[in-house]
Amino acid sequence: MDINLRDITKDNWVDMIDIEISKEQEDFVALNSEAIAASKFYDYYVNRGVYRGDKAVGFIQYYPNIEEKKPREIFIDQFMIDLSLQGQGIGSKAFELVLQEIKSREDCDSITVCYVEGHDRMKPFFEKFGFSVVEQDEFDETIMELANS
Repeated sequence: MDINLRDITKDNWVDMIDIEISKEQEDFVALNSEAIAASKFYDYYVNRGVYRGDKAVGFIQYYPNIEEKKPREIFIDQFMIDLSLQGQGIGSKAFELVLQEIKSREDCDSITVCYVEGHDRMKPFFEKFGFSVVEQDEFDETIMELANS
């Protein structure tokens, strides 16, 4: 399976907006268009397209958690795979690739991710990569963390 990550550019950002998720999943993640737009105000946000070969199939956004005064913690804010391709291992491979990319950063002591209550299938997904629950925040989000060792 040829899964790869690519920068989001003026040439492929529309492909990211066209990625579809289920109506139920829309309650748990921001729209890719909103995430990409927000990243234009913060130069430390990293947007990555997930590709199978040359076809856009997903989107990932991460950044140092500067707003929480934890600049050495990298927060994975967005992660999605097109609805038509979910359950085929593409998300696992893409998540593995993004973790490798993040762990190679010199400014990374830990990686965090969260899921919204009700989207509990994400907990076992993140656990298989070594993440564990560290807190429940005020927005009904469960925060999970992975040390970069």
